[in-house]
Amino acid sequence: MNSKKLQRLLLATCLVGIVAFGGCARTRAQTRYNIGVTTYLSHDLPFPPTSPSIKVAVATATEPHEVLLEAEVKRKIERLVRGRGFEVAGVDEADYILSAFFAIDAGNTKAGATPVYQGGGVSTTRVYTSTGQWATGTTFHPGTTSYVPYSYTQFTRFLGISVYEKQRWVASTKEDLSDAIVWRATTTSGGSSSDLRSVIDYLLVETFDYFGQDTGERKRKTLRQNDKRVRELRDGNRATEAEK
Repeated sequence: MNSKKLQRLLLATCLVGIVAFGGCARTRAQTRYNIGVTTYLSHDLPFPPTSPSIKVAVATATEPHEVLLEAEVKRKIERLVRGRGFEVAGVDEADYILSAFFAIDAGNTKAGATPVYQGGGVSTTRVYTSTGQWATGTTFHPGTTSYVPYSYTQFTRFLGISVYEKQRWVASTKEDLSDAIVWRATTTSGGSSSDLRSVIDYLLVETFDYFGQDTGERKRKTLRQNDKRVRELRDGNRATEAEK
C-alpha cells in the first residue's frame, strides 16, 4: 500500500483539526468534561452496514507528535470499532480506512482580579450630655472593597475522525481525498487539563456514540470523570496490554 497516500490521509484529517481549533469554545472543566461533537455522512457514499465481514483499518496521528500515544489511541479506536460490529484489519486487507487526528493547543491563560465587598456596620455609644442626661450616639462605618487576584489556563482538546472507502481512496489522485470520505466527525473539549492522554478517552467514547450517524448540528454533552464507558475502554486497553 502506498505509504505516501496514507500520510496524505492523516494530513487531511489533521488539517480539519487545525481549522477547528480556531473556533473551539473554552469552558472550565474540573471533574467534568464538556464536549461538543459534530458528525457528517456522505450523500454519495453509503456508510457500511454493521458486519464482521467489513474490515476497517485504523491510522492515528497527534500534535504534539508522540508515537507511543498514537499507538495507544489506535488500539482504543480499534476496540471501539469492534464494539460497533466491524472487523479490524491492516490497510492492505481493509474495506474502509479510519483516520484519526487528535491534538491539544498551547492553552489560553486568563488573569484578573475579583472584587470582594465587605459590608460596613453601625456602632452605638452612650454619651453624657451637657444637660446632665444620657444619650445614644450612632456611628455609620462604610463598606470596603478588596480585590483577589486569579489566574487560570484553558486548553482546547480536539479529535477529528474520517472514514474513507478504501477503493476510492486507492483510486484517488486528489490531495484532499474528499471524494472518498464516507463519514467524518469533529469533536472538541475545553478545560483546565492539559493531559491529552487522559482527556482523549472522553472524546473517543462520545464521538463513537454517533459513529455512522449525521448529527445535523453540534451535540453538546458533559461527561463525569468516572464515566462508565471511559472506564471500560481503559480497562479493555489494559487487559489487551497484559495479554501481550
